[in-house]
Amino acid sequence: MSAQDPSEKSQAKKEGLHPVLAIGLTAALLAHGAIMFSLPPVLRQRGAPFLPTASKGLNIMFQELKNQPIIVNRMRARKNLNFIDLGSGDGRVVFRAAREGLFTNSVGYEINPVLHGWAHLRRAVQAPKYWASTSFYLKDIWKVDLSQAHVVAVYGLHPIMGKLGKKMEKELKPGSIFPTSLQFRGGNLFTVAGDEFTFIQFQKAL
Repeated sequence: MSAQDPSEKSQAKKEGLHPVLAIGLTAALLAHGAIMFSLPPVLRQRGAPFLPTASKGLNIMFQELKNQPIIVNRMRARKNLNFIDLGSGDGRVVFRAAREGLFTNSVGYEINPVLHGWAHLRRAVQAPKYWASTSFYLKDIWKVDLSQAHVVAVYGLHPIMGKLGKKMEKELKPGSIFPTSLQFRGGNLFTVAGDEFTFIQFQKAL
């Protein structure tokens, strides 16, 4: 049996999986895994599917947050502001909150292990400058303690909003706010309408 010609070996190496194709396949597998892991909570009406928040929506939300009196007053008084994202996905909302410079701590909670791992990887590789002001936890949103939050963001579906409202009313500090584009009802609330978001604030000042 004759040995393989060196030129043939070189050609075989060149015909290996192209890096761009490998990256594309990896991304596709991650996306597929993220979607599959997000389905069980949706079917049990305990969460929402993974749908990345558009940059335009984030721009509007944070711009309007900056104009909320509770945010302005606490910043002027140099008091801590804590931001929580329930169902933080790949971490983009948490990183955006950190970049805005409004919050002392920006925290994401996610039940999907694929997305949670992806957010941690992004934190280490893409956003190391926000390492000290961001954190991510693999946790069911219904088991998260909201008592230290000042702003809570969540991409929710109508079936979970009633239960979520009761949780917020029970746990959030007076004065905490919740930006939402969905209909939301509660007893101990008042609302401030923005251009595209309604800012629900729990009564009394922080």
